[in-house]
Amino acid sequence: MKNLAALGLVATVAATSFATLTTGCTTTKVVEVVDPALADGGTETGTGSGEEETTIVEGKSKALFDGTAKSFARVNAEGTVVGVGVVFSLTALTSGPTPHQFQDDLVLDMPAIAREQTLLHHLRANWLPSGHGPTPYGEAHFDFHFLRGTRAEIDAIDCADDQRAGKTMPTADKIPTGYGEPELCVSAMGYHSWPKADTKGGKFIASLIMGYWKGNVVFLEPMIPVSTFEKKQTFEIPIGKPESAGGATTLYPTRMVATWLEETEEYSFEFSAFETID
Repeated sequence: MKNLAALGLVATVAATSFATLTTGCTTTKVVEVVDPALADGGTETGTGSGEEETTIVEGKSKALFDGTAKSFARVNAEGTVVGVGVVFSLTALTSGPTPHQFQDDLVLDMPAIAREQTLLHHLRANWLPSGHGPTPYGEAHFDFHFLRGTRAEIDAIDCADDQRAGKTMPTADKIPTGYGEPELCVSAMGYHSWPKADTKGGKFIASLIMGYWKGNVVFLEPMIPVSTFEKKQTFEIPIGKPESAGGATTLYPTRMVATWLEETEEYSFEFSAFETID
């Protein structure tokens, strides 16, 4: 197994500099990658700055349009998950057809250790060539739903049933600062809550949508336009953390970086900076 730095994954962010794009939408950091050191071996050796050694656990790989997507987890020496993500070929992210019927274009499990320790259990990606509301999400983009629950549990989410019984909304402690009351509900997903700043206009670069079902956090959704991928730049999406996610105690990520890998023409999405949450 190669070390994380040799794979070019998000651990390279330790050797990066950030430039913040300030727009009317969610603040998104664009990252300039600065010559990350590569090493051989089975674990990430760090850069001599006190970084802990980590090992990559490879997950499944699936096709997405004209490219591929492969899940992974990063684990420290104590066996704790410190990173969860997916590596996408650029062709997967830039070859979505037009027109296109909305559906699960990719359903991909995270490695077992990620499902055991974190709320990131599987990914469902949807390509929307005409975007969707509200403003400014009308640009062609992907919705990447990183879901908490089995496929069967997510498939069983039925908005009509919940609305007939009376909407089950999350309490205030489950909604991060800066997010609005969940509004849109989509079956096999849940209720969606977006950053209030996004609806004030500005350029749509990337955003993080919160998802809920039965009052609990059920997904984290990076929503990213194809125009951002075409820039071939590393960027970071801020993740708000609620006081509670509901359900069993788990690990919750507070950072998400999409690292552009020039040599292989891939993007590596990685959630990291996990914190325990109830």
